[in-house]
Amino acid sequence: MDPSRKIPPPPSFQSAPDLSKSSFNIPSFSSAPDVFNKETNSSKSAHKEHKRRSRRSRSRSPSHRKSRYRSRSPKRSRSRERSYRKESRRSRRSPSKEREPLHSGELKTGFTFIIDKRGDPELSFYGGTHSYSVPAFRRSGYGRVLGFNWNERLIVNQGKLELVDILSSKPARYTDSEYAWKEIDKSLKRIRIKKQENDQDPFSLSSGYVQLSDDHQKKKKADYESLVSTGVDYRSLEGNKVRAVREEDEEEEEGESYNDIIRRRTVEYNQKLDKEPENVDLWLEFIRFQDEAAEGLDASATKSNQSSLNEVKLSIFEKALMYNPKDERLILAYLACGATIWDTLTLLREWDKQLKLYPDSIKLWSEYINTRQTSFSSFSFTECIKVFEDALSILKRQLDRTKHREEREDIECLIVYIILRTCLLMKQSGYIERAYSVLQAIVEYNLFAPAGIQDKLGAFMEFWDNEVPRFGEKEAQGWNAYYNTKADYEHRPEEEENVEIINLQDWARHEIEADQKHRLPVRMTQIDDENVDEDPYRVTLFDDIQPFLFEFTTFAARQTLIYSIFVFLGLNYTPPNIGTNTHFFTDTFTHNDLPLDKFWPENSNKQSCLVWYVSGVPMEPEQAVTENDPFSIPPSYPVGLSELFAQPQHWFCSSKTEYNKVDREFTKCAFEQLLKLERSMHLTLCYLSFESNYEYKAGRKLAKSLLKDDRTNLVLWTAYAQMEKSHNKIDEARKVYMTALSTYRSFSESEQLAAPLMYQMFAKLEMENGRPAEALKILVSMSGDKPYDVNMPLPTATLILRAREYFAQKTLQLSVLSEMESEMQAGINMGVCSALFEYLSSGLENACKVFDRTLDYIKERKAERGYVSELVMTEYANLLYQHAKYHQLEGGFQPRMMRERMEQAIQLFPNNTMFFSFYIWNESRAKVFNRVQALFNTALSKESNVVLWLSAIYNELHRYKPYQANLVRDLFERSIQDINTKSSIILWKCYIKFELLQRNIERAKGLFYRSLRECPWSKELYIIGIEQFEKIMDDKELNELASLMLEKEIRLRTPITDLI
Repeated sequence: MDPSRKIPPPPSFQSAPDLSKSSFNIPSFSSAPDVFNKETNSSKSAHKEHKRRSRRSRSRSPSHRKSRYRSRSPKRSRSRERSYRKESRRSRRSPSKEREPLHSGELKTGFTFIIDKRGDPELSFYGGTHSYSVPAFRRSGYGRVLGFNWNERLIVNQGKLELVDILSSKPARYTDSEYAWKEIDKSLKRIRIKKQENDQDPFSLSSGYVQLSDDHQKKKKADYESLVSTGVDYRSLEGNKVRAVREEDEEEEEGESYNDIIRRRTVEYNQKLDKEPENVDLWLEFIRFQDEAAEGLDASATKSNQSSLNEVKLSIFEKALMYNPKDERLILAYLACGATIWDTLTLLREWDKQLKLYPDSIKLWSEYINTRQTSFSSFSFTECIKVFEDALSILKRQLDRTKHREEREDIECLIVYIILRTCLLMKQSGYIERAYSVLQAIVEYNLFAPAGIQDKLGAFMEFWDNEVPRFGEKEAQGWNAYYNTKADYEHRPEEEENVEIINLQDWARHEIEADQKHRLPVRMTQIDDENVDEDPYRVTLFDDIQPFLFEFTTFAARQTLIYSIFVFLGLNYTPPNIGTNTHFFTDTFTHNDLPLDKFWPENSNKQSCLVWYVSGVPMEPEQAVTENDPFSIPPSYPVGLSELFAQPQHWFCSSKTEYNKVDREFTKCAFEQLLKLERSMHLTLCYLSFESNYEYKAGRKLAKSLLKDDRTNLVLWTAYAQMEKSHNKIDEARKVYMTALSTYRSFSESEQLAAPLMYQMFAKLEMENGRPAEALKILVSMSGDKPYDVNMPLPTATLILRAREYFAQKTLQLSVLSEMESEMQAGINMGVCSALFEYLSSGLENACKVFDRTLDYIKERKAERGYVSELVMTEYANLLYQHAKYHQLEGGFQPRMMRERMEQAIQLFPNNTMFFSFYIWNESRAKVFNRVQALFNTALSKESNVVLWLSAIYNELHRYKPYQANLVRDLFERSIQDINTKSSIILWKCYIKFELLQRNIERAKGLFYRSLRECPWSKELYIIGIEQFEKIMDDKELNELASLMLEKEIRLRTPITDLI
């Protein structure tokens, strides 16, 4: 450069440093060259090294490597290789080419500069301005670096390169932040291993070697062979299809992200719905898929976006209803989805719209009454009763148009259900007298109506206004008796009560006592006009019961009406031949009076220490695993002879231990009047069970009275013996059995069909009392001519063989699926006797075979979910329990056997708590609880109900001693958030009591207010709030609570406003 020419000064910027000032400090880096060094040798050597690396990098670039293999001709490739080697040798022999000279100079500022006209291509590749911007290492793929150890890798952490050792200890998967984002990353591709259809275990083969094969290579070979066999060459259009399939397989091997799965499945659903727009199941499946898509990999994501998700689902519902406007499932699901985002007024308008379009829909009306009863903002007692009346009037019009018997039976049973719901609503809202009046009226109108009457409604109004004793009351003769005699009846005046009420606690106590005492309606002749004006709801007029009068013509409806009486009274007497896979066992609104005598563990209010100290070291407290008997779980199972007369700690008991005095008298009179009308054996057994549970002497007197009238009834003899056994009168029970066995062979053939039941129960009694030899003698005597005698010797091998042949023949002759109930019961009981005989004579394995054959027979006839299958499963479980509990040392017992049988039973009967209880007991003995929790979670996720939630909570309460409060609280919280059970009064009561036991008063108070929002009709919940939280409520809260009761029209016998 010409030194005479001056370099122009650099441009000046306010933000740029002034290089002319000597005070400018140049940053110093230990790895950078000294730019103020006058010697340029170091910079020249660095530049040479950089050029050498650049040439090496270009020689190793992919383009250079690939250029050697462009020719497909081997000859040409070899010639190119030879010429390349010649040129390489010539290049090494030829002198090196001279470099273009570099221009250098010096600025006035003292900086030395170099002008390189050729440049460095790697600077543009890495984005730097100096050769030191080029990294001094070479990557080898997957984070590896040439020259480093194989276990050292480069990773990007927060935008910076870091060198890590992959052999170092990795943090836990679920606590490391590196894994956390991967768990919820929807764009991360995941490889899902699919099990092959004909996948065989190579180790299960009997050959002496393990064969390893590549299924992918086999598939490619099979595709090629099929392609050749079809005669398609590479120019055919079919080749594209084969290639597309292979490319799809390669994509599956590479993995598929969650977003890809959602897009693919959405496209598939849209394509299917375009082809099948009238497929309702497909629409509902697509709507359920929206929850899965929104939830993704993060389970908490759906809750935050629930509103927007429901908007999307509503749009899909509207499109589905365009193609299927009359489908009840779509309409109900659409309204349920809308209820989560619509306000109350919009929801009610939509319900009115759908009911006007389809006024004859039974399912719509059934769901509508649930909505109106549980809606806090729109609920009032009068309006809700009006909804029930409207639903009944619609059903009555539809009933008049129905000619088919099956449809008529369904509608009449639904009417009975709605009337039961109406009575329960009245009872729970405080209008107890009216509830009992409606029940009395519908029973008198249908079961005790006089024959040949013309104006039935007018005649019944006369009967009601005459105020004679009605159904369930003492000296009641029935409507038909009054119609024939027209006798008058004088009632005794009711005694007046003077109760002094000073504070709210007195008021709550008086309300409870009055509701317990004054349950039946009073007559106008029993009460003064002044008292009527103070509390007019104690008298029930004909206008109050007229909208609920219906005439039932089918046997099923009349049977349903009878057992609805016991549901109303809170008695667990189920109808005969009804299994748990029915609505009777799962309804939320009819299971608020379940007996929970042993639901809470002993000393449940005793809190455990959070921390123990051992030698000064804090440790978690020891939790003892409790092994309780499996018979205290909340009841949900068919009730038969064993359950009606169960011995404590030996079997499940269906009877209550405490009775309200008025309800007890009403129930007794109801049984007596019903049995005069219809001699039902199941109803008779329920009556005997009710009397014996209340008082042993009364039950014994009733049993003798029943046997006096029906001496040849073996079921009554067995019930009498079982009643003695339930009161621990074992010797008396044996005497009853011996008496019946000595005389029954003279009975008629039809009456002897109940003999297997008697032998079965007698054998079980001896087994439970440690006398298996006597049980075997009893069962062997079935096949002989002589009755059982205590002094007879043990049966010989010949007698056992003859008894085995006898049971084999009888089990073939008697069908467990017979249409005749007596033959069906005989077949079941004979099968149980055969299993008990095999168990006592040859062991558990042969007894299990008997039950397995019976269940296979039922399964072959597609009845594995029916009532008979459930009974057989129950007896199977009982035998396994008895063996594991009392006789496991004799032949051993594997817990796996009971576990597998109970899992099978729960899969078929998920509402039967017997099977859950045996499963819990079996797992508690093995100290394994994860299976129990998984089983409950599976059952509750499929179809939840009140009894299942209570059973899951019961399991957690009795799992450890003391129980883990947080786990119990979590179950309670889930149960009251469940859409199927959030309006269960009994769940809310138990949850509030649990928090009170934990001394969490404020939390319990919050639950009380939440319970009123979900169950605004329950007077009992209001009373609980005043009893428990009155001391921590201020005047404003108490006034608001009183106003709320008046707004919802809760019946108060004594005014509350004067006490606040």
